Parts: sequence; C-alpha cells; structure tokens
Amino acid sequence: MLNATNPFANYTLAITAQYDETRTGIEEASKKPSRKIYRTMDALLEECVFLGATRFGNNFIA
Repeated sequence: MLNATNPFANYTLAITAQYDETRTGIEEASKKPSRKIYRTMDALLEECVFLGATRFGNNFIA
C-alpha cells in the first residue's frame, strides 16, 4: 500500500513489513520439532542400535 501524500509512509510501511516478516520467522524457528514415534522395537533398531540406550536406559541390550 503506497501513500503519495506522505513521503515517510512508504518508508514506515517497509520497516513494519520487514519487522512482521522477521517476527514470524523467529516464531517458526522457535517451534520444537515433533518427536519421532516408533511403533515397534524393530523400527527403533532399524534407525540406530544405540538409540535404545538413550531411550530405554543404559542397561538396554539390542
């Protein structure tokens, strides 16, 4: 939206548009990714054998 009567309006609108774009970008970046869900033990072990130790404790044996 351009305003020909006020010379500072275009400058102000450009700043607010950039601020809004930056704010939405920061909000998107700060969202945590969804956690991966394993339905079976085989699916977990296909991903990584050592993942079981971090998920089920140090005494986990694959």
